[in-house]
Amino acid sequence: MIKFAKPCRTTGQNLVGLWRPSFTRVDQKLYLYGGGGHVTNDLHVLDLETMNWDCVHAKDGVPPTKRYGHTAVLWKDMIIIFGGANEDLQYRDDVIAFSLTSRTWFRPEIRGEVPARYLHSATVYKNRMFMVETLMGPEPYTVPARYNHSASLIGSKLWIYAGKDEEGQTVSDLHSIDLITLKVIPHSGITGKVVLLKSQHFSESIGNHLVVFGKYLNEATYTSLFGLWIMDLEQLEWRKLDIDHCLGDSVWNYFTIVSKKPQLRRAGEAPDPDLDDGNAAPKLVFLGNTEKDRPQPYDHFRDVLSINAEYLGIFQIPPSTLQSHMGMMLDNEEFSDFTINPKGSSRVIHVHRMVLSTRWPHFRNMHASGMIESTRRSIDLPEPYPVVYAFLTFLYTDKVNPELDYYVVCDVMIMANIYLLERLKKLCASILHQYHLQVDTCVRIFQAACVSQEYGLKKLSQEYIFRHCGAVMKTEDWMLMWTQGEGTSERTALEEFIDGIPEDASLEVTRGSRRSTDGYGAAYENSSSVEPSLRKDL
Repeated sequence: MIKFAKPCRTTGQNLVGLWRPSFTRVDQKLYLYGGGGHVTNDLHVLDLETMNWDCVHAKDGVPPTKRYGHTAVLWKDMIIIFGGANEDLQYRDDVIAFSLTSRTWFRPEIRGEVPARYLHSATVYKNRMFMVETLMGPEPYTVPARYNHSASLIGSKLWIYAGKDEEGQTVSDLHSIDLITLKVIPHSGITGKVVLLKSQHFSESIGNHLVVFGKYLNEATYTSLFGLWIMDLEQLEWRKLDIDHCLGDSVWNYFTIVSKKPQLRRAGEAPDPDLDDGNAAPKLVFLGNTEKDRPQPYDHFRDVLSINAEYLGIFQIPPSTLQSHMGMMLDNEEFSDFTINPKGSSRVIHVHRMVLSTRWPHFRNMHASGMIESTRRSIDLPEPYPVVYAFLTFLYTDKVNPELDYYVVCDVMIMANIYLLERLKKLCASILHQYHLQVDTCVRIFQAACVSQEYGLKKLSQEYIFRHCGAVMKTEDWMLMWTQGEGTSERTALEEFIDGIPEDASLEVTRGSRRSTDGYGAAYENSSSVEPSLRKDL
């Protein structure tokens, strides 16, 4: 039980009467923009080391109009503000940015339209800003409409928790969205009951845990209290953290988790006790007001409570460096004791027999058999350099780079099938389907799926060809598949493709807009062209 965490009072600019602003965390500073009560368009900053509030004065540009209930996200050195409501309760749909470097407000050029939003959420992932209010994801499931919810990014997944539904009822459901595929997953079977009394709450991520702070029902006394809950997203179990005595009878209006970068030092160098005394551990930071009598209006963010997360058993484990370190060993001549010679390349790849023997059963068997390759400490492979290097990268790091050219991934998948490396084969199949399946690649992917006996990918790519056959039939790969002689892998793939066409399929030509895909079904319109497509009447 933590008994020594006590709130401290902030200094500097007074924020009396301000509520529902946006908070943007930047290192050890919290930037606060706008807010309700007396609606404002001021930008403030709280230094979490000095606990001093200050007003940020722009050097140039026009700030956004007054608003509250908006979102503000950090992208590069800019705070991007969107939506909210003004003093007349009119919702906003504008996008305004503030450069922290130049201290300048500006309005970026925006293409397309998004309806005005209020009490939504916004998250930046890989240079894209995702907003959730009603998320229409791919079938068969979508996130139900909501507002006043929280959205926490963990890896490439966005976790949507609670809020209010379309009827204004407080909900406590949990969904995750894969921001790469936009697949939506509802999570049921969650243990450890959490009952929100108010929809407004705050969620943060730490490692693979979701930490939620808000007002909950004390089922023992049926009274309301502020509480902090944590969920292991693998176990899907809520656990209440015992900090009630630290929160006291105060009102807490904001919560976040702040981490310092760990102290960097050379190997063998002793830590600096002034810098490495546990201060790098994540801090749970609460902003509120600890006064017992709070005359209206009052300062919602006057006091700060900071708790070392590790004192609650929450540890932020640094990401593993094993993959990167193993990757550095590949093609490093130092301590290397074997070489791989790709076909058609003068470059050899330096490797380690122990690594290859452990990760590649074929190599172990070859080495144990006493074949000539094992005695001369070198082996020739019939694949080109990019394919061999990607194959070896998997052996060293257990991963495949999805940004590799699709034909390299195809050939690596074929190698994986030859050498019975099932994990590598499935990784390649998943990457090809998720990142590379499009009009000018689908035939080659289908052929590789046939050769590597990857039946799931074969089915997916064949159906893709059916749906887009008008465009696919104009590609060079399609023509080549039909002109290859018997006995070739292309000819075999063609025969399998023909076998997969339903007996009652028909070729239908549709007039109107012509569709072309970029791999995710995007289309261009306003064309008078026609496009044939295979159709199976049901």
